Amino acid sequence: MELRKAEFSDLDRIMEILADGRSALAALGIDQWQGGYPAREVIEHDIARREGVVVDDENGNPVATAMVACREEFDYREITDGAWLTESLPGDPCYVVVHRVAVAGDRKNGGIGASILEYAAWLAEELGCSSVRIDTHPGNIPMQRLLEKNGFSKCGIICISHAEGATPERYAYEKMVGVAATREAKPLVAMR
Repeated sequence: MELRKAEFSDLDRIMEILADGRSALAALGIDQWQGGYPAREVIEHDIARREGVVVDDENGNPVATAMVACREEFDYREITDGAWLTESLPGDPCYVVVHRVAVAGDRKNGGIGASILEYAAWLAEELGCSSVRIDTHPGNIPMQRLLEKNGFSKCGIICISHAEGATPERYAYEKMVGVAATREAKPLVAMR
């Protein structure tokens, strides 16, 4: 397996992988991605900005995709029922964001999703970011398990602006990396 930047020649295969993801979400009764999102234009934009990644199988064929970048996520500015682990100023993100994670249906449960999260953590450290942030639908239990297994903490709830009539609330997760991860955590409530 090899993770690499997505190219425009991967576009049709990426859309097939996303269709697999859409079907998997529907099978779980999740309304996420059941409209037109993520549209081809969104993926083209990811590729053009060099934010799209794919994971190739042993034959060099993409079997997973995601968007991974160090940039502000507007929808992450407001969080309820909790707080982010790290602070970030608008216009000056201190985190890597991960979106649009999908694995081909015949390649699920093979550690590919974890490799995308590992790449995001590596990129965050390389760029001097404090953390990786990601969100997932409240009904997406498999993704929540993957995130928690890979060291992400559930921080609260955010609302996405592109829900297309689906549930806009998403569970917000964050994983600290580098120096931020090694700092001793302060308790939220003083112990007596």
